[in-house]
Amino acid sequence: MIKRSFVEKGYVGETYAIAKLIRDFNIVSVRVPQQFFSYDLITSNNKRLEVKTAILRKFERKHPKETYYSDGWEFRRGRRQLHAEASHFVVCVCFKSPDFSEEPRCFIIPSNMLREHSEVFKISANPKRKGEYRFWEYENKWDAIAKDDASGNS
Repeated sequence: MIKRSFVEKGYVGETYAIAKLIRDFNIVSVRVPQQFFSYDLITSNNKRLEVKTAILRKFERKHPKETYYSDGWEFRRGRRQLHAEASHFVVCVCFKSPDFSEEPRCFIIPSNMLREHSEVFKISANPKRKGEYRFWEYENKWDAIAKDDASGNS
């Protein structure tokens, strides 16, 4: 198996997002050498998308009497990506294996739902898990991108 760099994993996620959206939108990538944009893609209806890619991993939580484990995906956003004007949606592309061999789970989360979170947020592989691992209500909500406003409402 080929070891992928952090940047290569990001390109895989962006390519997957483009493939899902290309039927309904013209997509423009905003990658420019030596330039920073707080989003990765822009759609023909002017929605700015920040694409985050992650591989499933095990998280450990230690408590005084016991250690708990849970599987999930972790995402990191830069400080400049947390501002209101940065993006409309964060598209989280969640692969189950490091070789990208299985279809990923995708969460299309309105950016305003992440404003209260720090630079790091997690999605549990268990959809029934509560607390910091929410966001399952946004799984495969691709149609939200086509709505009139950034929250996905028409």
